Amino acid sequence: MATAETNDLITEVTQLPVQPGAAMRLLWMLEDPRTSASDLGRLIESDPALSTQVIRLSNTAFYGLSGKVSSAWRAVTVLGLATVRAIATTAAFDLFSEKGRSVPDEFWEHSVTTAAAAAAIARRVGVQPNDAFSAGLLHDIGTALVFRRAPRRYDTMIEQRVANPDTPWVEIELEEFGATHAQVGAAALGVMRFPAEMVEAIAGHHTAPTLVSPLLGRLLIAADAVALAVDGIDSEENAPIAETLEALDLPASAADSMVDEVRGDQENLSSFLTVR
Repeated sequence: MATAETNDLITEVTQLPVQPGAAMRLLWMLEDPRTSASDLGRLIESDPALSTQVIRLSNTAFYGLSGKVSSAWRAVTVLGLATVRAIATTAAFDLFSEKGRSVPDEFWEHSVTTAAAAAAIARRVGVQPNDAFSAGLLHDIGTALVFRRAPRRYDTMIEQRVANPDTPWVEIELEEFGATHAQVGAAALGVMRFPAEMVEAIAGHHTAPTLVSPLLGRLLIAADAVALAVDGIDSEENAPIAETLEALDLPASAADSMVDEVRGDQENLSSFLTVR
């Protein structure tokens, strides 16, 4: 695919609705330092679907408050602004739609597991867990956006992968669309004016960890590797967990215990996965 066509793809999949809904207005409010949790809560509660998503996540066992959060403003204080922003972004792109097959199979399961892994690793390397959770939740947003644009071509890639299991997924993406899901995801978050560090981390989450300098970037690579081991999804490749942990100055011997910890966190987050 030519460069011009690749640019057209990225432009199309990152285009937002002309009429901004509550999710977009929420993103704008999140950029205003004067906005309070109660301001955000009132806006979130004006959209039943968005309200359901933030309250459901805050009530998962992962946050230790199962059934105790009943208002959107309280959910904002529990989740933190970074996670609220991640949820608003997925809602703005309509990735929670209940109409048909809105995202690839296992997309949310892997995204949530990666978010849990990112938070677990963040606590060990001095990164804010909410920021890391947000990066993990959004790391494959490019996959969902490409799927929404061309589901049949996406299914063709799956068929190619089955027929040629040794061909890296990113090579199949480049052949079919001229861009990888990491590139598309980074472009989308750039449009949404996410911090440059997160955009860069999303863009490079399938890069060898030894080639990545920013801490958040190496953390996200490790989180993806741990999540792939937890959820058993084999459509993507990543560096071995031990290698990704060593790039963070964590012992390779911690890989097994990390997988066990994240598996438990994934179970604690499982009720959020019922929101579609």
